[in-house]
This record gives sequence, C-alpha cells and structure tokens, in this order.
Amino acid sequence: MADPRNELADIVVPAAPEAAAAGAGLPLWVPAAGLACVVFIALAAWLWHRRRPARALRSLAAAVEQQQDTLPALAARLDAWVRARYRLSRVDAASYPPGLDPAAWSAWAKTLTQLRFAPPPPDGFEALAALCETARRWNRHA
Repeated sequence: MADPRNELADIVVPAAPEAAAAGAGLPLWVPAAGLACVVFIALAAWLWHRRRPARALRSLAAAVEQQQDTLPALAARLDAWVRARYRLSRVDAASYPPGLDPAAWSAWAKTLTQLRFAPPPPDGFEALAALCETARRWNRHA
C-alpha cells in the first residue's frame, strides 16, 4: 500500500510553479528601460523649460512684426520680458544686468522707455523690432 504522506503531499502543499522556482521574474532590461524613459522625460522637460524665455521673445517679435497690438502695449511686454529674464525690479538705463555692455544697455533702455511712454513715433514698430533683435542676441550670450 502507498504511503499516505507522500500521496497527499501535493494536495496539502502544492508544488511551486516552474517560473517561480527558476527565479525568472522581470527581465533586467525592463527596469532599465523604465529608468531610461523617466530620465528622457525629465531631460525633455528641463530643455523645454530652459527655452521658454526664447519662445516668449520670439512670440513678441512676431507680434511686433505683424503689429498685433499698440506700440506701448508691445513695449510693455518687452519690458516685462527683460525684467523676468534678468531678474530686474525695473528697466533702468543706469543699472545694467551683468554681462552686458553698459553703453548699449543704456541706449536700449532709453529707447524702450521712449517707446512705452512717449507719443508713438512713425518708425516705432521698426525700433521695437530692433530692440527685440538686440534682446535676442543678448539672450543667446547671457
């Protein structure tokens, strides 16, 4: 007669599945691929965030080119962009951001102030477009 302990052993304590017994969990490349995806998404977000001021300036330059708003309103947008970009409390000809030529900054700030607060000159949009181009060059080098 058969030994009941051996016959009933598989019923009481089932045998482990072959995959678990062999130690075959997730392949090693699955967590590595997940980590690579997370790193790629973080890098893309960082690059997108880093280029945000350049996109805003490009949008402003396009609005100036197409004259989508009044000259003082567009000049105010450029003033806000410069204050945000260089972390200034206000755009002043006497105090210039580090890394920029003081004489060029002074002339640039005076022109921006005239476009914002003085009566609009006939070539105001061209002057504002030139200010946007100068700010774009400064943005690349700063």
